[in-house]
Amino acid sequence: MQPLIDALREQPALGVGILAILLALLCIALLGRLKRLENRLRVAQRAAEDAARDAALAAPGGIDPDVVAELLRCGERPTLEAVREIMRRRAAASILR
Repeated sequence: MQPLIDALREQPALGVGILAILLALLCIALLGRLKRLENRLRVAQRAAEDAARDAALAAPGGIDPDVVAELLRCGERPTLEAVREIMRRRAAASILR
């Protein structure tokens, strides 16, 4: 171990190079993991939108499933109040046209 430490002290560029290679390998591994997680996130988002659309169609009161999907895409919680507010806005906009 001591010869390795002495070599790194005598040639600091070697140590920096080894560190750069290790960090590059770590970055490559993390980027691969990030891509896999992004794919899983897209699949989960599609499943959540489908489930919300199905639930909206099954719910009494005529909730528009596109409104629920729009709320999910915006990152808002699809509460009944939020859905009703957007549906009111859409109805008012269609009357004005």
